[in-house]
Amino acid sequence: MSGNSDLEAAINTVLFISQSLIQAQVRLLASCKGLAREQVLWRPAPFANNIGFNLWHLARSEEAIVHHLGGQQPELWESEGWHKRFGQPVEAPDPGDTSVLRDLPIPELGVLVDYLQAVHQRTLALVSELRQEALDGAPDQSRPDHTLAVSLRHLTTHKNNHHGQIDFIRGLQDDMWNATPGIGIVPPLHA
Repeated sequence: MSGNSDLEAAINTVLFISQSLIQAQVRLLASCKGLAREQVLWRPAPFANNIGFNLWHLARSEEAIVHHLGGQQPELWESEGWHKRFGQPVEAPDPGDTSVLRDLPIPELGVLVDYLQAVHQRTLALVSELRQEALDGAPDQSRPDHTLAVSLRHLTTHKNNHHGQIDFIRGLQDDMWNATPGIGIVPPLHA
C-alpha cells in the first residue's frame, strides 16, 4: 500500500509543478495578445521596465534556470540562434542586469512570444522526466539549499510576478484593461 501511495504522491507532485507552469504560461501569453509595438516598448517611468523587457527577462531567466537544472542540452539562445533574432550578442548580459539590459534592442512581440514558448516547451520536457526523489536533490553541490523543487517553485513565482507587472503596465496604458483574457483557463488535471 505504501509503495502505491508514494507513487501517487510523486505523480501528483510532478503533475502539480507541470500544471502550475502551464497555467502561468497560458495567462502570460493571454496578457500579450493584441499588444501593439508601442505598448510593448512603453515605460511608465524613465527607468521602469517595459513589457518587452519583462518578456525577454522572463524567457532568458527561465532558460538559465532550466539549463542549470538539466544542463545536458545547450541553451536555445545560442543553439537555435535566438540571440540573432533578438539582434543581441550570444553573450548578452545576465537577465538580472537591468541597468545594462535597458539599452539592448527589444524585438517584435512575435519573436518574444516564440522564444518564450520554445523555452517553456524545454521546461515542460525537463519536468516531464522528473521523479519524486530528484526534487530534493541540488544540481549544484556547493548550493545544497537550491534544490530542484526550490528552483521550480522560484520559476513559477517569477513568471507570476512578471505577469503581474505586465498586466499592471497594460492597465496603465489602457483604462479598459481589466484582467488577463483567459484568466479562468485551468488546464485539466490528468497524468
